[in-house]
Amino acid sequence: MKKNLKFGIAAAVCAALLSVCAHFPAQGAQPDPRGSGLSRSTEQAIRLYHEGQDNEAMDRFMDILVKGTPSEKSLANSYISRITLRMNTGVPSQKDQGADGGVLKEVEGDKQVQVRQQPGFKDLAPSEEEAAAQEEPEAQKTRIADKINARIADMRRGVLLHLGESDAVKLYMSDPLPRALTINPQYFFANDTVFKPNATAVLSNLAGLMFTLGRATIRILPEGTVMGDVKIKSIRQAIALNSYLVSRGISQSRIDVNLTGADIKFPKELNNISGLIVLFDYDKEPRLNEPDDLQSKGPKVSLGIYPTAISIQKNEGALVEFSVFKSPIGQVSWKFEIFSVQPDNSIGLLQKTDNIGPLCKQSYWNGRKNFFGAPYASGKYMFSITATDVEGRETNLRRLLVIKPGPGEEKALAAQKNAAKPKVESKNLVPSGTAKTAKGKQALSKKAKAPLKKGKAGLKTAKAVAKGKSKKGGESAPPPKKEASEPSEDAATKGDEGKMEEAAQDPQTEFSGQVSYKIYFREETAIVTPNSEKKLTQVAETMNYYPMAKIKLIGYAYSGEANSETMAQNRVNYVATRLNSKYAIEKDRMDVSTQISDTPKSIVEIKMLGKE
Repeated sequence: MKKNLKFGIAAAVCAALLSVCAHFPAQGAQPDPRGSGLSRSTEQAIRLYHEGQDNEAMDRFMDILVKGTPSEKSLANSYISRITLRMNTGVPSQKDQGADGGVLKEVEGDKQVQVRQQPGFKDLAPSEEEAAAQEEPEAQKTRIADKINARIADMRRGVLLHLGESDAVKLYMSDPLPRALTINPQYFFANDTVFKPNATAVLSNLAGLMFTLGRATIRILPEGTVMGDVKIKSIRQAIALNSYLVSRGISQSRIDVNLTGADIKFPKELNNISGLIVLFDYDKEPRLNEPDDLQSKGPKVSLGIYPTAISIQKNEGALVEFSVFKSPIGQVSWKFEIFSVQPDNSIGLLQKTDNIGPLCKQSYWNGRKNFFGAPYASGKYMFSITATDVEGRETNLRRLLVIKPGPGEEKALAAQKNAAKPKVESKNLVPSGTAKTAKGKQALSKKAKAPLKKGKAGLKTAKAVAKGKSKKGGESAPPPKKEASEPSEDAATKGDEGKMEEAAQDPQTEFSGQVSYKIYFREETAIVTPNSEKKLTQVAETMNYYPMAKIKLIGYAYSGEANSETMAQNRVNYVATRLNSKYAIEKDRMDVSTQISDTPKSIVEIKMLGKE
């Protein structure tokens, strides 16, 4: 509605703007010196239009109507009409179909006017997809390679910016690539080898940096290496960092953990020798030799994707790295495949590459056919590497990547969820075995209003209230009124949280598994929100009232999050540890599990399971 209003207004004021444009000097839109005849701002507006970014394109064309040259003002008016029609009808205008050999058909009042395209203009230049199709194969490969390198450089700059904001990592650059970095182990490690939950985001950025450095080899040195004073704890932490990077899919052929510091040439820029040290070498080739003691297993392979979720609308892409190692018993054959995963979990093959011999390869995938082609549908895509040795032993690794839905798809999915969501009625819970009499209902209603108190004193008070009320008889009471539950971070859970509070105020209530709390975490982290930290107190109080009750903890992570399995585990571990260490809830009363969601979900759900 807002879009239609915006573009309706824009179309209505176009004529008025054109009538006053002559009074403004043509400034800020100087022709491009490269000889195209178009200003840079006009080229950007046209590119945004072809990319479907109608809001951004409209704003730029409106500005050109005021500041552009007369020919550009006419061109901007034409594109504004196209955008308005496209947004209001959902289909491209006839002018976009370009079958007139450079003739634009514009509507002026009630008549149709033909305007010949002026020489040198790029407004009717073919789209990126059309241009690629017209290019010679070698020229097309060069253009794709240039674009991929530019996008990888943008990814690397973004990761370096995030790492530079962290006090836990210090970077040493040799523009534009890093030569080394140091890591503060106190920030990352809870003990010798366990990472802290709040270090997840920085770890993810570290892995992202390794991906964007291509075939560069990575050398990890324990703290104390420079001074020759390495402790066992430091060695374990260096190995733990190596294991994390390998688990993200960075090839072991590119990583070397040097525990002694022998034959190491430190860069002269390195002036901080505390913490773990990571050195980057851009000349050394990956080591693809497989140890002899792995002969009993299949060939060694690796596979990694960064990031694990992309948006085609934002021109995002992912780096896909896989390696196949040499086998001590002969040649290894391999195949790399990409599958689309359907809603019913069936898969369809999109791409396949196979060959023989060891390699460490990295490619860029932007969710389009042949890079410039049509985009694939949003959803899950599976990447697979399979290697087979001469004795028929096979090794396979698979990883998922998510193409995020566009704005229109997100609205449609939200509407479907709302339509399918069952209505939750807010009712007082009735304890099992309680007589459904007016007197019993009255007693429950009054007990539910009693204030929630901590410890045994609160329990005795609630029982005393229930006992005193049960002695009163013969009174006719109306049914209890429904009371609104407290506001929560997720409006959809208000009903269940209200039930838990009512149940906590009534110690005789037995839980049936329908009451739950949702503990929210900040996106891409295992850091709980302040409001959810308060909820843990309420959960603990409820469990103190029901010493025989158990809870089920389900840690969720979005499949598009970096290392989603670990993230879900970190979240649920945080909640379980917090309940145990701060609130003394026994671990044997907690059933812990994790689940990966296809939609953004960074929570831990707590469900009451009732008595043993």
